[in-house]
Amino acid sequence: MKKRPQARFRSHVAKTLRFFAILIALSGPQVTPAGSSDADTKKAIESVLDQQVAAWNRGDIKGFMSGYWNSPELIYVGNTTVTRGWQTLLDRFEELSKTSGGQIGTLELQETQITVLSKDNALVWGTYRVLQPGQDRKGLYTLVLRRFQAGWRTIYDRTSSEPLR
Repeated sequence: MKKRPQARFRSHVAKTLRFFAILIALSGPQVTPAGSSDADTKKAIESVLDQQVAAWNRGDIKGFMSGYWNSPELIYVGNTTVTRGWQTLLDRFEELSKTSGGQIGTLELQETQITVLSKDNALVWGTYRVLQPGQDRKGLYTLVLRRFQAGWRTIYDRTSSEPLR
């Protein structure tokens, strides 16, 4: 019997969470700084995501990219392509903006789940949609974020996309 799409997605998320939990466990003991909590971490990550959504909706690609790790090691996995590096991803989004006449649409994060893996690592997944004249789309995303001195940044992004029906 085939799993329903929602069951497959939940299974994928559970496997991904286990994978990252193992990676964190192997990286050594984690110490939560005094006065810090999972709730504080989640609020900080939500703030980064909110800033990215606001930047996208203003058409500010560089502002949107400020939520990503500015490194050649950044990984973005789309439906069929892997983009490596912050600058390459920026170029990809700027090209998207040019081909759509500067109208990149309105981004909505419809569902977001944040799992704190350690004091410096988190997994975020959810659903999104982009409303754009003639090209509305939706999909799923999974982000791995790391806390840097400058704040939380996405170091890995797996985003699927499909047209809205």
